[in-house]
Amino acid sequence: IHGFLTVDGEKMSKSKGTFVSAQTYLNHLDPSYLRYYYAAKLSSRIDDLDLSLDEFIAKVNTDLVGKVVNLASRSAKFLANTGLAAAYPDDGGLFADAAAAGDEIAEAYESCDYSRAMRIIMGLADRANPFVEDNKPWELRKDESQAGRLQDVCTVAINLFRQLIIYLAPVLPDLAAKTGELLGNPIENWDQSKQPLVGTSINK
Repeated sequence: IHGFLTVDGEKMSKSKGTFVSAQTYLNHLDPSYLRYYYAAKLSSRIDDLDLSLDEFIAKVNTDLVGKVVNLASRSAKFLANTGLAAAYPDDGGLFADAAAAGDEIAEAYESCDYSRAMRIIMGLADRANPFVEDNKPWELRKDESQAGRLQDVCTVAINLFRQLIIYLAPVLPDLAAKTGELLGNPIENWDQSKQPLVGTSINK
């Protein structure tokens, strides 16, 4: 972040109040949100970027909260007593497909086409979330006979979440660090996205 952020595409003006200083932003908001917003906008071309506050709020809430973090928030708590399953369950190919996308995402990062990387990652999130919605772990937890299935569903959800976080780590290193703490398995390299995490406990 440099010295100012232009707001809603208006010409920067102190009298109109159409700019926010970087320090003011940092005093009140997590820089990770802005990093993601700009990553979703940046391509390998040279373009001017403006900060639309409405779009900024919607982008963070829809993508980071609604699509990514929601995977963990709707599943991690149900693994508090059991931990992840000892073997990775059948997920219809979701993990394998996301692992295969890693090379394309890495190439997009390397070519500074960050918006394409974010689109691919959010496309994976769009595929992961219906798995949780269809299997409804919050309903499975009410039936003790479904304990094994509950653990399997949540193991899949947490692993798909972890893959997304690995892919987002260059943009959101703090979230990657927190995810490593949650899973007791630090995110340290790209190839971790190719191997599911199983048989371990989940921290609070």
